[in-house]
Amino acid sequence: MKLKTGKFLLSVLVFTLCISGCISFRSDLEPVQKQKPPENPLPRATLFFHISHLEQDIGMDVVPKIINPRRGFRDIFGESMKEISNIKSFSTFTDNENDIDDVKRRQLRDSLQSAADFTLKMTIKKERSFAKHFLADILSYGTLTIFPVGYSWNYVITVDAFNHSQKQIKTYSQVSSVTSWNEMLFVFIYPFYPREVKIEEVYLESMRNIFRQIENDGILKK
Repeated sequence: MKLKTGKFLLSVLVFTLCISGCISFRSDLEPVQKQKPPENPLPRATLFFHISHLEQDIGMDVVPKIINPRRGFRDIFGESMKEISNIKSFSTFTDNENDIDDVKRRQLRDSLQSAADFTLKMTIKKERSFAKHFLADILSYGTLTIFPVGYSWNYVITVDAFNHSQKQIKTYSQVSSVTSWNEMLFVFIYPFYPREVKIEEVYLESMRNIFRQIENDGILKK
């Protein structure tokens, strides 16, 4: 009898965890309005995009860790670049965790940088509080996801602009957060508030705002 009761409780636990839903919300970003094109457009320039994707558990990681780009980043990046009107050509280099041991990749990065009129160093960092997420996990699993529990990630996207001589011109930054709530009944609401969509919105809107501001400031002038 005890064995049957144990199996029943285990089945209830597994079923509850499997059907738990998650809904996500994001903070708003202040939009950057696109200005009217100047009468004398800027001459076309070659750009080098040096991109770093980082992740950090605050309270666990002493320094941010290099991670792979999220799925669909290339499409988001390509769409965002439409905000810059005077691109003649461009090249990209994305950091990976093995670059410190890879001489050829570092030489490639340096050669691409030296060949461009301007370098845009883009850092995309996602960070969270390790302690808060750890306690949220305990509460979520301890209550079998009956009570809603929230998890938040902050997304900080920064672009440092440099001229051909590697003199820094200006820095642009956008900060947003995505908060996801877990609760078993949210499974019925999840299709309308999926986390992946909110994260993509943050990436696209942040990058478009930054590139639009770069365009408005006219800093990519040779």
